[in-house]
Amino acid sequence: MYELVFTVHSGNWDRLLLPQIRPLAELVRPGRFIPDFFNSARTDFDEAVRQVLDVPATRVRDQIANMLGTTSPWLRSFAAGTPTSRQDLRTALNAGFRDLIEHNWSETRQAFDAEVRLRSSQAVTGGLGDLLGNLHPSISWTAPALHVELAWDTEISLRGTGMLIVPVLHGLTRPAVSMFAEPQPLLFYPVATPQPSGASLELALGRTRTLVLRALTSERTTTELAKHVGISLPTASQHATALRTAGFVSTHRNGRSVRHRLTRRGWELLN
Repeated sequence: MYELVFTVHSGNWDRLLLPQIRPLAELVRPGRFIPDFFNSARTDFDEAVRQVLDVPATRVRDQIANMLGTTSPWLRSFAAGTPTSRQDLRTALNAGFRDLIEHNWSETRQAFDAEVRLRSSQAVTGGLGDLLGNLHPSISWTAPALHVELAWDTEISLRGTGMLIVPVLHGLTRPAVSMFAEPQPLLFYPVATPQPSGASLELALGRTRTLVLRALTSERTTTELAKHVGISLPTASQHATALRTAGFVSTHRNGRSVRHRLTRRGWELLN
């Protein structure tokens, strides 16, 4: 759930957004607070969706009014707890996971598990201070307080509840705190992942395939792709197929034409 919510909140979905994801985008607008009812610690996505949808309407209404306002007709409907709006959000969450996350979920999960192993090892060998002091440059530990540089000032007393520390691989650039998450507050921090430079990308993919990848920052038919890059139709089809197999491009049929566009993984490769 976190990976999807932070991906949409980052704004990196703009060119990939499908209509059915828009209800989620209404709730996690870039530059605004993310409602705490999205902060499910469930590892199973379907269970996390059910937990989000089971949040009492009063809690939803309070958070939407305080964080987002209710100028959107759909937000007003969702704040009122209408069954249709809840179903809209269910559809948006499932579509978002399918279109933005699922294609490289196994790699994301492996990277997440590796990060957890690394931090667990730090805690065992260096203690809690070593772990907390090395999560991110914006996070520091001076016993007994954890300091996090945020856009707003506050102080949280855990009162024995503890805090769940969550690594996030996509969509998050700075640490974030969810103070009112249940059953305990959450601290999110971004996991740094190296990205290839333009030169190394060409070395890995070849110049033509890199040009095809860059051309698909805009959705194109195979014919449009061939003309844009200056290659033959069969060659364009071959490169699009290879990139789709690798998870960098998605393809769908629109009438008689086949249209291609970058997936989120493709955008990450370029950026």
